[in-house]
Amino acid sequence: MVQSTLVTPEPYHLPGYLGYVPQFKFKIGGTYGQTTHNILYTPEQLNSKAPYKVIQEAKFMEPLARSKPAQEEGWNNTKLKGSMVPGYTGYVPKGQHFFGQRYAQACDNALKSFEADLVVKEKDEETLRMIPRRPLTPVSKANAYPVKQRDFAYGTSPYRLPNEHDEKYFVSGYTGFVPQARQLLAKSYPVITHEALSIHQDVQDRVRGRKSLGTPTKLTRAKTAPPGVIYTRQSGLIPNYTGHVPAMKFKYGRTYGATTVNALNQSI
Repeated sequence: MVQSTLVTPEPYHLPGYLGYVPQFKFKIGGTYGQTTHNILYTPEQLNSKAPYKVIQEAKFMEPLARSKPAQEEGWNNTKLKGSMVPGYTGYVPKGQHFFGQRYAQACDNALKSFEADLVVKEKDEETLRMIPRRPLTPVSKANAYPVKQRDFAYGTSPYRLPNEHDEKYFVSGYTGFVPQARQLLAKSYPVITHEALSIHQDVQDRVRGRKSLGTPTKLTRAKTAPPGVIYTRQSGLIPNYTGHVPAMKFKYGRTYGATTVNALNQSI
């Protein structure tokens, strides 16, 4: 039977083979299959007695023998077996400890070592299960951690607790607004929030007349400007006002509200 000249004779490597081919980079002018066929049939390769010959007889390799089925082992993965194919990108247990060998051989050794570790682990667990356990006896009959009687219900807001209460603070990580906390620095967050809430409570009590320092403070509503009047004599404008303020560009060194008081320079 005459063999077609269009078919590359065996053996040869398929295009895309990523393994090492001796002297391949010095061969040009032919297809990948023809070039690898010529290289594999060189006298040096045919007469080589090294264990890493390129041409070797194909032998059927039994899958990696396992001590127990995969389902009983707890790592049900049929991809981990004997003669792993190069190019597998998954995880191979203990594969990082074996190198300098072919991929399939390194994977077999890694899996055998992993199975040996599993056997040792099972023996250790069985040994621990066989050790008799003695019941734990209490050191003392008294309660080692006495329960503290709460004077407030659990979950009460720190705003409602008195200033001397130990739980009047916010835990670290609280992202809400805490009044009077901006000016307190160089302390832990619970200490800062405790002091800030105490200051805030004192201010609220003073405003509401609960704590009087002399005469109780009375709240008076600020006088608003008549409708249609922008520039007033007694008060300034609100910051971010985008309208025109006479001679504003010549004034500096004060806040926006203080600068815009009596912007028209009217006699009071």
